[in-house]
Amino acid sequence: MKYSHPAKRYAASILVIALCGAIAAPSTASDSSRLDALAGRYWRYELSNNFALQMELGVPIRHLRAPTLEASRQSGAFGASVLRDLSAIDPGRLDHDRWLTYREIQYDAQGLVGDAKYYWFEQQITPYQQPYAYMLQVFSSFRFANGADGARYVALLHDVARWARSARAFVAGQHERRIILPNVETDAAVAALQPWLAPAASSPYHVDPRRLTALSPADARTLESTIDAAIDDDVAPAFKALVAYLGGAYRVGAPTGVGQSQYPGGKAYYLYMVSRVTTLDLTPQQIHAIGLQQVALLNRKIDDVQKAMGFKGSAAAFREYLKTDPRFFATSGAEIGDRLEWFVGRVARRVPLFYDRLPTAPYGVEPLPANLAGAETFGYYDAPTAGRVRGIYRYNASHPRTTWLPQAGALIMHELIPGHHFQISLQQENDALPPVRRYDFSVVAYVEGYAEYSSQLGFDMGLYGDPYYRVGRLMQDMMVSCRLVVDTGMNDMGWSLARAQRFMRDNTVLTEHQIETETLRYSLDLPAQALGYKLGELTILAYRADAKRRLGSRYDVREFHRWLIGSGTMTLATLRAHLEYEEALAARH
Repeated sequence: MKYSHPAKRYAASILVIALCGAIAAPSTASDSSRLDALAGRYWRYELSNNFALQMELGVPIRHLRAPTLEASRQSGAFGASVLRDLSAIDPGRLDHDRWLTYREIQYDAQGLVGDAKYYWFEQQITPYQQPYAYMLQVFSSFRFANGADGARYVALLHDVARWARSARAFVAGQHERRIILPNVETDAAVAALQPWLAPAASSPYHVDPRRLTALSPADARTLESTIDAAIDDDVAPAFKALVAYLGGAYRVGAPTGVGQSQYPGGKAYYLYMVSRVTTLDLTPQQIHAIGLQQVALLNRKIDDVQKAMGFKGSAAAFREYLKTDPRFFATSGAEIGDRLEWFVGRVARRVPLFYDRLPTAPYGVEPLPANLAGAETFGYYDAPTAGRVRGIYRYNASHPRTTWLPQAGALIMHELIPGHHFQISLQQENDALPPVRRYDFSVVAYVEGYAEYSSQLGFDMGLYGDPYYRVGRLMQDMMVSCRLVVDTGMNDMGWSLARAQRFMRDNTVLTEHQIETETLRYSLDLPAQALGYKLGELTILAYRADAKRRLGSRYDVREFHRWLIGSGTMTLATLRAHLEYEEALAARH
């Protein structure tokens, strides 16, 4: 199938959106005031139910709401009520900024409704979908100023136990509906759950007495004893019951295959997730074809690097050389950090030529906490919070001798600067945005698409001139392009896990462990999520090409980047209309 770029495929519908938003009539008081009130209502809902958001803003966390069926139904009902209220507002009568708010609330509310509809499909215990490791930050950053804080900590521990019991009920409900993980994924889930089974003395939730110095010695001892009792009597048993079920009755009837299409209703769920993640009107078959085309293109570019590096041999031999030669790997976790920091400095010196607005939040790299090392293939970006102003790329330092160093530059540009740190921090620091947009990062194709766009920007910045780092970026690009093929292959086309792993093995330099964890992630943990990276990048590149063509000599890459990440997260269709609005505004001035 001939590849037709997503941006062009969207042209007709985007024109309607542009007319509604970019060339909208001035706001009317009724439409504007109703939208402002609805935005405030949505924000209060988000803040009251999202512990990660509360932690980010420094709001005291008093409850950890478990994702029960009833909670999902309530969320879906709330989303439906928001959509009803939005239908009473004419988006064509809103100013541009409010129109962006309208579009973002609409997207989020549609997600609440859809997620409730497909409640039984969204995993809760798989390695990439376990909330406990990230929830641990609530406890590890908890400050004890008085006895009331201690009581709150204990109450939150009981919430964690309820969360584990809820997960036990959830997987049992899935089992009744024949949505059962294959044993290979259940094994991975059980392994990732092990830290939470520990007794109080070795539990991640145990509180070191040095954190209780604000209390009297007697109160501190009492609180420590109460916390340990909550762990031993409630938290650990709840997780043990969950793991026991996963190791026994849950496995009856477990499939040998992977992917969503094997489950009753799974194909419809996957189509929903494809639409939700990409925000583009593309079928899995079209996405699969785009992936194959991108993989072929990248293989040609990698062949050119092979020649530049003077390697004599086949393409397969070159990949084997990249996978095995010691010069491409770290000897220690510290060496990984040093290489990442070195590339941070290189990027920072070039950034002002491409960006005229930089975040004030500092940034850096740190090793991934040990309790997360088994669940993360590479690492993740940890955004600034009220208690920590620094944005951090937390890299996996646990397997240095299998960490491929040429990818260091591409990772830094994706995860830190000018990728996630720039986009997320600038959005958090933009007090002109209403809170419902300022702290919303829900559109995968925008957030991850921009990060991948940032990574390829290293070519424009002249940072991949060395074949060593050029092949690193190309191999990262190869991985996210392969995702288009294997994600759709396993979830829509009946590919086996072995076939997907073979495709990744033939085209990437990932280790066997990385290939195993990544393919499970695509097929069972987070189906369709990985599609947003490459499709988002391709769409942004197409939008940039359109801007260059329209603006000609007036095109300024710094101005384009300000437009791109200066107004918050949005769907790719909304982004297109927003960029055209900004271009028209700049032309008038």
